[in-house]
Amino acid sequence: MSTSRRGFTLVELLITMTILGLLGTLVATVMMGQQRFYQRTTQQMDVRRELRTAVNVMSAELRAVSSAGGDVVTFDKMSITFRNMLGSAVVCNTPSRTQLDLAPANMGRIQLSSWTSDPAVGDTVVVLRSDSSGVKGEFWSSHRITAIASSTTYCPASPYLDAALDAAKARTRLTVTPTLPDSVLAGSALRLLRTTRYALAAQASGNTYLERTEYTAGAWGTAVPIAGPFQAASAAGTGGLGFAMYDSVGTAVTAVASSRNIARIDVTARAAGERSSGVVGSGTTSVLDSLSISVAIRNRR
Repeated sequence: MSTSRRGFTLVELLITMTILGLLGTLVATVMMGQQRFYQRTTQQMDVRRELRTAVNVMSAELRAVSSAGGDVVTFDKMSITFRNMLGSAVVCNTPSRTQLDLAPANMGRIQLSSWTSDPAVGDTVVVLRSDSSGVKGEFWSSHRITAIASSTTYCPASPYLDAALDAAKARTRLTVTPTLPDSVLAGSALRLLRTTRYALAAQASGNTYLERTEYTAGAWGTAVPIAGPFQAASAAGTGGLGFAMYDSVGTAVTAVASSRNIARIDVTARAAGERSSGVVGSGTTSVLDSLSISVAIRNRR
């Protein structure tokens, strides 16, 4: 006997294809939504990381600023130039009134010299002085480095160096101007400062990044991008980077001539996502975020 095998009808095939198409569209929509969500979350994390990087780097350096000592060179609502502290040292000898010898940075027993970057011509040396006449108390005397030399023979018979452990270690000699006060002797503490600028700058990619630039050997060096991208700079301080200066009673300091009165610096950074994303079916949106911090200047002297 022969039996007939029945297949699917055209209507059944159309219904099945329609259902499968709807399910495929639904799955694709969910997957695209998840991908957009993941992308946007990743961008938000990137933006917040860049904000923290920018604010942490700037605040760490601004806290060491001595506004009363003239460390704030110039500023506006979207940039700041100041003398940044590179490190500190102890004078181990003063061969002349224009020269300072510093102990090696890698001494065998104790650490008297430490800096994040080697001193360079044009940097500032601020030496602690305590004059016995004419000046009462302790004051910082500011000098500009005009020459730098190195030798293992500097600081002969210094009580701060170990004759055996430090014998072959190079000492640094700084030639400075103007003439050092007679109260600056072996044992005087000093700070090394370098003029530094923070500002926003547009890159070749079209994005805006926070840049850090140092002034050495009489010229500004190559700007180094620190973090970004940020919103474009604005002279009103409402762009990617904003600064606000205040004195000890909270009065705004707006003139560079009054920079020695600055006791607090408010920094606001506003970052923007490098890519854009949005929910499925809508227009694209940029990921934006901001971070503000108040930096109290600790060294007011």
